[in-house]
Formats: sequence, C-alpha cells, structure tokens
Amino acid sequence: MSLKTKEKSLIINHPEDKFETLLFLPPTESRKGEGGLRTKGYFKHNYKLNPEDNLWYICDTAGDLVKPAPEEIQREIVDFIASMKSSEPEMANISDITELPLITVITVVLNGEKYLEQTIQSVINQTYPNVEYIIIDGGSTDGTLDIIKKHEDQIDYWVSEKDKGIYDAMNKGVKVALGSWIGFLGSGDIYSSHGLLDYYELMCEINIKSELYDYLSSKVELIKDDKIIRIVGQKWSWEVFKKYMNVAHVGSLHSIKLFKKYGLFDISFKIAGDYEFLLRPKNTLRANFIDKITAIMDIEGISSREMKVFNETELAKVRHTGKNGFKIKIEKYIGIIKWKIRRKLLSY
Repeated sequence: MSLKTKEKSLIINHPEDKFETLLFLPPTESRKGEGGLRTKGYFKHNYKLNPEDNLWYICDTAGDLVKPAPEEIQREIVDFIASMKSSEPEMANISDITELPLITVITVVLNGEKYLEQTIQSVINQTYPNVEYIIIDGGSTDGTLDIIKKHEDQIDYWVSEKDKGIYDAMNKGVKVALGSWIGFLGSGDIYSSHGLLDYYELMCEINIKSELYDYLSSKVELIKDDKIIRIVGQKWSWEVFKKYMNVAHVGSLHSIKLFKKYGLFDISFKIAGDYEFLLRPKNTLRANFIDKITAIMDIEGISSREMKVFNETELAKVRHTGKNGFKIKIEKYIGIIKWKIRRKLLSY
C-alpha cells in the first residue's frame, strides 16, 4: 500500500516559524547525490476526512484541507481503517477516526553499509501505510550510497553531502520533512514491525490532533550481539526529565510544530542535542507515552560515547532548568556512577 500521488505538496510557512520547510535541500559543493520519489514527482501527504462530503482530503503542511484524494487512495484509506479496527480490539470502539497523519522518519548515516539496509527494511515494511522516509548521508565513501539507490523507489528523499555532525544532518531532514510527526531512526536501529502503527493507535485514542500533543514516546529495546541488554523509556515528566533523559529518543515522535516553535537542534552539541532540544519547552511540553516496544537499538560502540554525554547534559541543564550548578554537578556524578555500575553488571 502506497499513498504517494503526483499532487505536489503545498508547503505553508508562517512568519513566526523558526525555519522554513523545503521540498529539496539547496545544492552544495560537496554533494555526491540526491534522489528518491520526491525528485521523480511523487509526494506524500497528511489526510483528513471532510465531514461535509465524507471524503478524505489531501492537506497542506499546516493541516488544512486542499482537495479530495484520488479515488484509489480514498479506497486504500477506508480499507486500512476497516482492517485496523477489525484486527486491533482496542480500536473497535473508536468510531470517529478522521485523520491519517503523514509520519516522517529520518535516518542520518555516514559509512553505514554494515547496518543501513536492515534499518531501511524496517521502515519500508511498516504496517502503518502513511510513512515518508528521508535519508541524510554525510558523504559516505563505502557502499552506503549503493544501498540507498537500491531502495530508491521506496525512499521519499535522500541526499549525500558533507555535514557538521549528526544534529546538522538531522536538521537537514527536519527542513524537508512534510509529515506532521517526525521520528529519528539511526543506521542500525530498527522499528518493530508494528511500531508506527502502535503510535497511530495511540493517536486515535488521544484524539490524534497534533495541537494536543508535542511529543510521543515508547519503550526501546537495547541489544548487543543480538542479545537484549535492557529496555529503556519511561513516561515523560518534567520533574524527572530535568534531572536526566528518561525517555527513549530513538523511535519517538515529535510534532513538526514543536520544531517550528522552538527551532532546530543545536549543532554545538554532538551527543545530547536531542536532550537539549526537549528541555527547551520545560514543563509546558505536552507528552504522551505508549507502554510498548516500538524500536530496537544496537548499542555497539555506545559505551565509548556515553561518558561524553554527561558533560553535554550538564551544559543543557545549566541552560534550561534554572537549577544551581552545584546541584547539577551532583546529578552528573551520580549519573556517571550509575552508568559504570550498570555497564559492569550488564557487561557492555
């Protein structure tokens, strides 16, 4: 099932937005390639049901109705919702499903030929039908581009060029995201087969409207050498989050409106930019949680990076939490001690 159309996406940017959404990234001298469905004239959209004529409509990026979707897509959406209700007991009693949001998944990669294909497969095989996939490659010199081109007909947009680090690459993906929700999946990480469908079911249960929530998260399984190390991810709360990142960023979904309001990732952060970003709204962040595993993350090599993250989280907390520096220092050293104990007990 593919909900792509030849109807060009109508992008709405507002003066108060922190950045402009683009269809394509501007060319750079270091660019090695660009492609995907979007470059061939195919686009994906958010869809809403119009109660006046009971038809599903293509929406602009602001969520307003533009025009009725083609008949084939009308049928596919109706069939999908009927199938979901019949197969998912918790959905059976929800009668007013009126939105099918586009979920944009962004993968950032550099020389990832070893694991990238399994990540791509996990995205394109999702049981939720309205997914836009964007890959931002940092100018790989191995076989990464060959893997991307192999799946080009199922990738909406990809580009390969130098960047200033992982958060700069993520920002490029956000700038060209057309979905109302954005998720980040690193090379080597994978979604569970029903991961995005689980999120959609949560959206239906909470009345789906993105203006009601900014951030949705779940549990994530950490593995090493195909063995489960532990499961992370808890319900977001400001009192906990201002001490440490207790949510799993991998696989979580951010409303595009969150980026429009608070801006893009701070590229001066190299590891903890996602934590710094989610600290910006402070206790006004409207978050929800699904008590399911939606993604699996391979932690190979993560131990050498985790020590550095403590320094960056300290900086982020000084900037956003209003707590005194001494208290933040204490939290930092407690975090390091817990990390060392956990690493020793779990042997990673």
